[in-house]
Amino acid sequence: FHFIFLPPYSPQLNPIERLWKWLKDEVIANVFHKDQNDIAQSITRFEQYVLQHPDEVLRRMGCAV
Repeated sequence: FHFIFLPPYSPQLNPIERLWKWLKDEVIANVFHKDQNDIAQSITRFEQYVLQHPDEVLRRMGCAV
């Protein structure tokens, strides 16, 4: 039994972090939302875009398309 020490934050090792960054950059950062419902609607629109553009999602996550 031994410990393996991992870096505290390694987004390059976790591809989903790229998707979260894209979401934050497109939906949250520098955007005024009047209330939580407005944020939820923006996230829903982002989700719909992601579902309609799988090639872009794979490209942004660093996968070969």
